[in-house]
Amino acid sequence: MADTEGNKHWLVLYRDAVVEPDRKRLRTRVAQAHRAIQNRARELWYGGAPDTSERRQLDAASHFLGMLRTIGEKE
Repeated sequence: MADTEGNKHWLVLYRDAVVEPDRKRLRTRVAQAHRAIQNRARELWYGGAPDTSERRQLDAASHFLGMLRTIGEKE
C-alpha cells in the first residue's frame, strides 16, 4: 500500500511522542498522536479499506500510546 498523507501525518506525530524527552510535553504529544491515529483509522474504516498492515500498525501504535499515557500518569 502506498504511503498516503494521512499515513505520514499520524506516523510523524507517533514518532514524536515516542521519542519526546520532556515529560511536561509528553502528555500533549501523546494526545496529538492518539487523535491522528483515531482519525486515520476512521478514514480507513469509512473508506472501506480491507485489513491492511497500516491498520495493524495503527492498532499497535494506539496500544503503545495508551501504555505511555498510563506510565506518565503514574509518575
